[in-house]
Order: sequence, then C-alpha cells, then structure tokens
Amino acid sequence: MQLIENASEQKLRGAYYTPSAIADFILRWGINGNDHMDILEPSCGDGIFLECMANANMPFRSITAIEYETAEAEKARAINLHDSEVINSDFHCFCLDTDKKFDLVVGNPPFIRYQYYDENQQVLADEIFKRSNLKRTKLTNAWVTFVVGSCQLLRDNGKMGFVIPSELLMVKYAQQLRKYLAKTFNKINIISFENLVFEEIQQEVVLLLCEKNGTNEHLIEHIEVRDTEGLLNLDPHRLSFPTKKIDFHTDKWTCYFLDKEELEFLEKIKNQTMPQISSYADVEVGITTGSNSYFTVPKSVVSLYQLQEYARPMIGRSVQVNSLCFTHNDWLKNVESGAKAHLLVFTPDADVKGNSGVKAYLENGVKEGVNKGYKTSIRDQWWVIPSIKLSDALFLRRNNLYPKFVLNEAGAYTTDTMHRVFIHKGINKKAFIASYYNSLSFAFAEIMGRNFGGGCLELMPSEVEGIYLPYNEQNEDLFNTIDFMLRNNTSADEILDVTDEVILHQRMHFSKEQVTLARSIWHKIMDRRLNRETLKKKEMKVVDLKNKYHELNFLDLFDQYALNSITDNSMVHDDINWEKYGGKPQQAAMVEENKNVLISLVKKNNEKMFLDGSATIYYTGKKFPTSVALNKLFYFMPYIKGKGVRDLFLIRIARLGYRKEGTPEEDKNDLRLVFEVQFVNQLFDDYKPVELKIWRTFTDTTIGKLIKQAYA
Repeated sequence: MQLIENASEQKLRGAYYTPSAIADFILRWGINGNDHMDILEPSCGDGIFLECMANANMPFRSITAIEYETAEAEKARAINLHDSEVINSDFHCFCLDTDKKFDLVVGNPPFIRYQYYDENQQVLADEIFKRSNLKRTKLTNAWVTFVVGSCQLLRDNGKMGFVIPSELLMVKYAQQLRKYLAKTFNKINIISFENLVFEEIQQEVVLLLCEKNGTNEHLIEHIEVRDTEGLLNLDPHRLSFPTKKIDFHTDKWTCYFLDKEELEFLEKIKNQTMPQISSYADVEVGITTGSNSYFTVPKSVVSLYQLQEYARPMIGRSVQVNSLCFTHNDWLKNVESGAKAHLLVFTPDADVKGNSGVKAYLENGVKEGVNKGYKTSIRDQWWVIPSIKLSDALFLRRNNLYPKFVLNEAGAYTTDTMHRVFIHKGINKKAFIASYYNSLSFAFAEIMGRNFGGGCLELMPSEVEGIYLPYNEQNEDLFNTIDFMLRNNTSADEILDVTDEVILHQRMHFSKEQVTLARSIWHKIMDRRLNRETLKKKEMKVVDLKNKYHELNFLDLFDQYALNSITDNSMVHDDINWEKYGGKPQQAAMVEENKNVLISLVKKNNEKMFLDGSATIYYTGKKFPTSVALNKLFYFMPYIKGKGVRDLFLIRIARLGYRKEGTPEEDKNDLRLVFEVQFVNQLFDDYKPVELKIWRTFTDTTIGKLIKQAYA
C-alpha cells in the first residue's frame, strides 16, 4: 500500500492504540467463555488484543491477526500467544483473498480518509463495498471498509466488536453502513463514553458490539459510561439483550441514546403524520462566495473602493443576529459597528465598466490569489458569484444551544454559514417560524443533526427539512413575544415555557406529561452533546521552568462562542514615546505599549504573504497554549524562521474554524483557531530575534515588553 506524501505517519496510518480496558471488555463480551472460537483481528497494531488474551488466559480455538506495518507486526508476534498467526499484510488484500470464516472479529480499525491511499488501495476498497452491494464515496473513512469487510468474514452466528468513531451514529457517509449493520445483525449494542478515551486525539469513539443469531429480530441498545473505568461496572455477558427495535427509516442512530418510552413517543409523533419543515419550505445552503474574506466587507471598504453599486446587505455570522426577525435597523446596527455587513455582487462586466475603485479592488483580488481559489477558479469570471437569491428566512448551520430560525425581513443575503429558507406560497411566514420554537422541534433538530467538533450542532439543508414542526397559523401571535425574548437574551427554557404551553399543549393538544417529555428529550440529547470532555484535563499545564500555560480547550470555546467572533478589535490611537525604544516617531500613533501581542511561527509556504504584508488569515495548530485570556490578544507578529519578528498586524477577529476551510481538502472535524489579521506597519526597521517560549511555536507578550527585549 502506497501512502501519499506530506502527511504525518500517524495520520497516514490512522493508528491510535487501544486502551487495555477497552480491548479486555470487547474480548470478554465476544468470547463469553466459548473455547471453540476462531477469532480475527483485522488491524492488530502492536498486539494489545493478543496481549489481553494472553494475560487473562482467555479461551479460543485460533486467532488470526493482520497488521500492515512490519515493525508493529513483529511486536505482536513477540507476544507469542498460542494458536495465533500474525500476518504482515494489508487487510483489504486479506479480506478479498481469504476463504476463512470467523466466529468473532475484534479490533480498532484505522481512522483515516481514503485520500491518503493510492488508487490501487481505493480499488480494493471499492471491491469490498461491491461484495456487500454498497458504494464507497470519497468521504468514506477507512474504518468503514474494515467494518464492511469484517462482516463478510463472519460465520452465520458470528459476533463483531470494534472501537469506532462516534461518526458512525450520525454522519452522512456512514448512513448506508448503519442500514447495512441493522439488516446484517440481530443484536447491536453501542457503548459510548462521557469523556474522550484516546489521549492522542480529540476523537469521540463508541464500542460497536454486533451479534448474529439467525432470528428475525433486529434490536439495538445504547449504554453510556463515564470513561474506560466505567466498563468495570458493566457485565459484558448481559449486553446481548437490547430492547429497542431498529427503525430502518431513520437516517441516524443518535435517537437510540433515548429510552424506550421516549422513542415510542417520538415514533407516535411520526405516525400521527405531523408535517416536517419540507412541507412548508425549501432549504438551501447559503451563497458560496469562494472567499468570504474578500466578498464580504464592512462599510469602510465599500466607501474606500467606491463599491456602493455592487454592495448588497448581508448577514454572515450568527453574532450579527440575536432575534427572531432580522430587520433593516438590525442590519444598520451591524453596518455602524464595523461588521462585514455587505456582500459584493459584481456583474460580469465590472472589470470594464466599474469605476477606478472597483477595478482596484478586483486587481487586489488577483494579487491576493482570490481568483485561484477552488470555487473562483472554475468560474467564467472569478468575481461573479453564482446563485444570488434572497430567502424568506435564515436557518443557522452551526449552533451551540439550539438551532436558530430567523425571518429575513431586511432582505439580507447570507453566505454558507447559514441556510436559506424559501417559504412556500400561502404559508404565514411569522406563524411558520414561531411554530418552530417548541421543545419537540428542538428535539428533532438534535436528532437530525450531527455533532461538529467540540459539541457544536450542525444541520445540513435536508436535515433541516426533516424537522417535525407543529405549524399553526395562530402561532403568529407568539412571534413578537419570541422576538422580544430573544433580543433580551432570555434563556431557551424560559422561551419554551411560554411557547410549549401554547403551541404543544393548547393548540396541538399534547398532555402536560407529553410536553414535559418532549422537553426532557431535547435536554437529554443537547446536554449530552454539550457536556463532552477530553480525557486530557481542560487545563493542561505546560511548564518551561518559569511559566505555566493553559492549552485552550475548543470545547469550552464552542460553549462560549460557537462560531462567532471571539474578539473584534479596532485600532488604538494612544501616543507613545517611541524615541526611547529606537522606533520611528510616525509609529507613535499606531500601537499601544500595554496591548498584548501574539508572536507565532509561520510555515515556510506561507512566509511570502506575511513578508509582503498581504496576509489576512493565520491558523493555529490543533493545540493553542496561551498565558493570557484569548480576548486580550490584540496584535499579531509573524515569526520568520532564521530571522525573527518585524511586522505588526492587528487581530481584527478571532474565531473558530477548521483546517483548509473553503478548499477541497477542508476537514470540518479538524478544528483550528483562526485569526483574521490586518497589516499595520513594520514595528522594527529590521528583524529582531526573539525567543519562542511556548512549544517553540508561540509567545504572547506585550508590545512594550517586546520592544524592551528587542533593544536590550
């Protein structure tokens, strides 16, 4: 198997070693005292499952272990477990070539996307899928193929126990796998963990325990424990009695976090033919600009470049709306606050017929490489954004506590951070949107959506359309009340106390008990989503003899900020006596000595943008330690390896994002901290060497301290 270049060894292998407590639990569940089992481990690594079997003297007839990496295979062989065979090969080849069948398959398959495999490897994966009448997509993760292939190698009464990413329960690319598993197995147990159990990664996992028994039953059960130690309180021999019937019509398995009474209640709602949002509206993604940082601008940019002819009102971030109705006055407030409240909708001939400012702005786009972006490069005119449509309402794509649904009274455009909702003719718009604000619809939103890194809830257009909604024209009378409460930052539960009573109890004739049950279902799923923790402590201490730093926890950031701006700074114009520091007098009006400055190492391939001052974005790594509060960081200085620091940037916005966002390689599960920066000037005439104290990557200090150090 040939892996692609320019990726870390661990990322390429997708190998993260299984805690022994998990391996032991899966084996005890799978073997259950049976000494006549033929066992397969399709990706054995260094042999943790073999080691557990040896240490506990577990009974079995034979075990076959597959491992691609030669060094790992040798470690597994060194365990010297009796009646075992460790094969140094690729599981895909083994799966397609072997005639063997097994009673039990166990393991922790690699968590890796197939873009890291060569074409031949992908052909093998395709063949495995075809054998089960499934189709692999470009988004399919390697672990899915391992699961499908392992199912093919099981005997009629076989069992399978895997450590699987929790993506299994909700992501679209695993949808066909969920249906395949539901039909293949008669009993499925899913064990989840409150805390993350892999120290190396912030990846939530579940234990997938499946069993065939030749019956016509298809049952599923979910159990949640705090951590690996919680497995000690579970009897693996009693997990073979799931009680919930699998719903073959549901797209996701998150609903199985609910108990039997709760599931029966939701099923009753569906059977009573309560309409879904799709009955009243069509939902589409927002406008894909190809470069939001270029096509969405504040009023100052519109004025500077004379872009008024092409500037349209827009709402691009959830922080810009805190109401049920987004009005023209709301938009004006965003404009005056300096927010990016304008969308630039250029015509095809703007490069010819536009004024000098327009032409200059388009030329700047070329200089910044906007025209070479993934989306812009395939357009006839890179500056012409397609699908410019105004929607009746907006539905936020990513949310913290609950998904917001907003009437677009201002006629504002939106980017792909929000979905556009086009309400059908004849539907009372205010009644429709007000009808959404109830515990039942909130619960279905949680069920339809998926967890997005750190507890954020994400819904795609089709998932929004699938939300059950008790529409009633009379609900228009709640619109202004909900709007008022949202504008005054009233809690969701306080709003639902009002709306549930009217929408669900009075008008839908739900009993008080049913209303309470709907609220508890919403809370149960939402609270589980928001209360995820890392196995590593929320405050990770990094000591360098003198200083202690805290690693920012993305989970905490999501709880507090979601995808909104964390800081939105403006220039400070305080006079400073620069002469004593050797600086230029004209710089005195540009910086403030006591403001914090973040110094960050710049990758070699990004140096040019920072050297010429054109850079507008800086992405942190997965981990970002700091000795100060994030919203205290005001300035940014790029550290050029071998040179030091010279240029001063202003941190305009700090927000949560993801790696390579807006490109074909984007990974929405790979969270990053994103600083939107603006070049100010050279702080020093030439580069000054400074020490990068935090992981030799970052330093945060103040302008004053930095200058004193530089001229010491």
